[in-house]
Amino acid sequence: SSSGVPAPRPAATVLLLRPDANSGFSVFMVQRSMKSSFMPGAHVFPGGRVEEQDREQGREVPLSDGEVMERFRGWLDADCARAHLVAAARELEEEAGVTGVDLTATFGFSHWITPPIESRRFDTWFLVTTLPEGAAPQHDDYEVIDSRWVNPKAALERYGDGDLLLAPPTYYTLWDLARFDTVEEVLSDSARRPLPSVQPRFQSIDEQMALLLPGDPLYPSEQPVDGPTRVVMGDSGRWWVVSA
Repeated sequence: SSSGVPAPRPAATVLLLRPDANSGFSVFMVQRSMKSSFMPGAHVFPGGRVEEQDREQGREVPLSDGEVMERFRGWLDADCARAHLVAAARELEEEAGVTGVDLTATFGFSHWITPPIESRRFDTWFLVTTLPEGAAPQHDDYEVIDSRWVNPKAALERYGDGDLLLAPPTYYTLWDLARFDTVEEVLSDSARRPLPSVQPRFQSIDEQMALLLPGDPLYPSEQPVDGPTRVVMGDSGRWWVVSA
């Protein structure tokens, strides 16, 4: 772009959910390869860039223009919205071997845009859907080297023991999911929740690197996030969500 700031590339990430008799539900996560150029070794949700082929295949998504745009609260036009749904399903197949995801039962959950300070920027839609009957995700051992089902509440409780390395949007998403008790609750909320664009800002506060989210006292916004507004890097290099 003319400002010298790289334009964010469209991307889709999938929160693949399944019911869990013990904990309510779990979400599928994969671990990035140690050779990955971005956050090597981090646990993430499957996902990646929206490709040209996704736009072409998007025409086959059996949703009306109005329905598919509503999944993204009108932020994307119908073709672009369909392409994001298809990209989510494709990435799930490539990274986890899962096919047959019901795109008519896939909804927007959140929308994150990488801050301009970063050289690799993404305009990422987090989409939520359920594990198809009989599917058993496996990681591809190439882009991702491990996978696990995690209960969001348990993952947050365990986060401090060093078992999970999480990027701020991933940690925040787990925090967001942990507010729900069942898959049905997540899906029903996703069908109607506001989806503001969250573009974090970096700021040094008390000699700590902080990521501020819209609605923070230092980041006023007419579209605040519904939750904590500050993610701070602790001494161990791990990110922690704190209240401002």
